Amino acid sequence: MLHIWNKGLGSCLVLALVATGAVACSGGDGDTQTNGDPVIIVIPDEDECESNADCTDSAAPVCDMVTKECRAGCIEDSDCAEEAGAPLCDTSVGMCVAACETDDDCASDPGGPICDTEAGRCSVECATNADCEGNASGPVCNVGAGECTAGCVTDDHCDDPATPVCDTEINQCIAAPGGELLGTGDQAATVTLVHTPSQPVETPDLAFQPDDGSLWLLRRRFEVEGECGQNTGIERCRALPGYTTVITSPGNPLVQDVQNLEDGNSWHFMRRPPTLAMGAPGFFATCGEAATGNFETDAAMFIGPTLWSTDLAVYAQDPGPGLNGSHLDMLHATPFCMGIAHERDNIYWTFNGHIGAIDKYDFKMDHGPGAADHSDGEIFRYAEGTLSRVPNVPSHMEFYDADKHLYVADTGNKRIIKLDTTSGTRGGPFSPVYEPLADYGHMDDATVTEVVLPGMLEQPSGLAIYNDTLYVSDHATSTIHAFDMNGNPLRSLEVDLPAGSIAGIEVGPQGKLWFVDMPTGKLYRVDPPAE
Repeated sequence: MLHIWNKGLGSCLVLALVATGAVACSGGDGDTQTNGDPVIIVIPDEDECESNADCTDSAAPVCDMVTKECRAGCIEDSDCAEEAGAPLCDTSVGMCVAACETDDDCASDPGGPICDTEAGRCSVECATNADCEGNASGPVCNVGAGECTAGCVTDDHCDDPATPVCDTEINQCIAAPGGELLGTGDQAATVTLVHTPSQPVETPDLAFQPDDGSLWLLRRRFEVEGECGQNTGIERCRALPGYTTVITSPGNPLVQDVQNLEDGNSWHFMRRPPTLAMGAPGFFATCGEAATGNFETDAAMFIGPTLWSTDLAVYAQDPGPGLNGSHLDMLHATPFCMGIAHERDNIYWTFNGHIGAIDKYDFKMDHGPGAADHSDGEIFRYAEGTLSRVPNVPSHMEFYDADKHLYVADTGNKRIIKLDTTSGTRGGPFSPVYEPLADYGHMDDATVTEVVLPGMLEQPSGLAIYNDTLYVSDHATSTIHAFDMNGNPLRSLEVDLPAGSIAGIEVGPQGKLWFVDMPTGKLYRVDPPAE
């Protein structure tokens, strides 16, 4: 007998009946159910089809997937040979259609929006990203639309240094991981003004004193044209000395204190300084962008780095009768020094702008405030002719203890290089030498490697290393860049200052980047986005 089986699911449709009386039905959830009697057999309608292969009648070769019936139509283009104006078979619907001539003919065609004029068919421009390689519209295939669009597939498609990495999940260029001092993700750091001097003063560098956290700004007076001689160029002579501004508790307006300190003979010992470096506890060093520390009419290029005390009871204080300034030591073999970096003890590296070399100094024991015994000092010269100076643009340096390399902003050559300080063989002596020394000479065949290649920076100047990241200021663009230690760009921060503003940069005790506006002397802090 015929009955409807209902088990709390509503009525079901009878699919087949067998002699045993078993009922098979399809419930609302699409499952086939039985009433528990012996297995049933579903008998299909003899007129139904599942594919074109089931339609053997040449007059009805197409299986209509909606009605499951064979009907007239086409399977291939040859079936449309006699159809005037419709020579192509659209196999998706099994019908003869006209050939397309332009993309407009394909605007609503399910085959795709692009007209393949050779085949006369509407099709998609791409099915995968590989189909868009070299396409003027972009390298990314929008599969839904079948069109090539802008975006990225590999890092090679990301030309902007600020977003050098391709996120292949969204096919967009993003900032690389790292460089967090300049921002994270799509959040850029903000720049905060911390200190403004009472009047503008050229300020090429800054450094934190690690013993007490005070911040030292290196100042120099604006340059005056002419030549400083014994009886000439008095205004230029007055503009040659440099000095320092020491800020305690920098960034804390409630307790921040500022004092300007100048050595009694800064005219010689701090002649037009472009850079300073904190050294072993209690010491720092500067060098001068000048041909000599004496009158400029003197042909001898008698100038080099100066060692100082960070003890404010010693530095910039009168050392007593018969002594010359508060300096602790000075050696004289690096004219037009553009950068200085501390390695260890009283060992410093300098950028010799006169001959494009890297000079290594070891002051050994200092001679005390204002004295003049330099005879224990050592000077060794590396990679002569490798570097290029840009006048009045500091070229900062950093010694990186992790790999024993000296990283240098080679400003004139628009690159960052590194010197393997463990490389090189002893060569012959250099000249001139103006004072007795314990040892000096060339170091030949030292290994110099380009880190950031020319073309990525215009005038690299400031340089700092923090958490295995290289931070570089571009003096020409007032932009700070972050690179990994192999020179790959991570991100950048454009600072809202005129070109020619940023020189020295420094990472402070709280892990934030600080910099000075060289033409005005203003001090800024870079604050990463809040987490």
